[in-house]
Amino acid sequence: MAIVIIAEKGFHKLYRSFSSKGDTVYECIPSESKEFIEKCRADLILLDCGSSVDNGLHLLKDIKAQHPGIPVIFLTEVDSEDAVLKAFKTGARDFFKKPINIFELQETVDGILSLKKSTRECRHPYKSVGSHKTGLLKDMTTSQPVTLINVINHIEDNLSARLNLDILSEKAGVSKYHFCRIFKNHIGVSPMKFIMSMRIAKAKALLKREDANISKIASSLGFNDLSSFTVQFKKVTGTTPIKFRKSQEKIKLKKFSRKQLNHKK
Repeated sequence: MAIVIIAEKGFHKLYRSFSSKGDTVYECIPSESKEFIEKCRADLILLDCGSSVDNGLHLLKDIKAQHPGIPVIFLTEVDSEDAVLKAFKTGARDFFKKPINIFELQETVDGILSLKKSTRECRHPYKSVGSHKTGLLKDMTTSQPVTLINVINHIEDNLSARLNLDILSEKAGVSKYHFCRIFKNHIGVSPMKFIMSMRIAKAKALLKREDANISKIASSLGFNDLSSFTVQFKKVTGTTPIKFRKSQEKIKLKKFSRKQLNHKK
């Protein structure tokens, strides 16, 4: 599979330590990225915008408009809640702040490519409401009707907006009854349950950042208030947003301690 690294010259070397495992890694600068992505048929893009977040978001928007099915990992030197939320709303699959933990980045890349490889060989209806790495449907619906794919793309691009059956069935060009039936037959869950699972999956990704305000996360994902967000989050994950964040902090601490121990050895 093809991984494209988009970064200014001098920064490509940061990503050359990837163990390709049969995958091909390409490098290009931002100004050449549009033609390059098309030419090498990218399966995954790492977009390093350095400190130019606005330029990076603009390029991300262009990439997602032209290639909505290609997952993009957004990397930047800017560590701000606003940058994170804008990146996810623009369509980023994941967000990393530089300097990067190369092991965590490698794990994310491996997870995305593993999912893409498995769905190429065997496409199943969507069932999972767990990790955000297994809940992104653009790579899992290529065998579905075009109208349904368009609806799913619309949902993913508008998680913060008002989404209901009237809007979605109109976009699909069928009645609400037929839309619900077709959606569940192909995806495996009802439209509203799918929307909720996507919102919670994106929330989990955002909650892994210690500086992200939980109330702002809830608002950015279309929840009316923190209370309703907490109720729905616990319904899907079995825990509250605060407890989930604390559990992620413990996991990071354990990983750091393990790496320190291995380094001493």
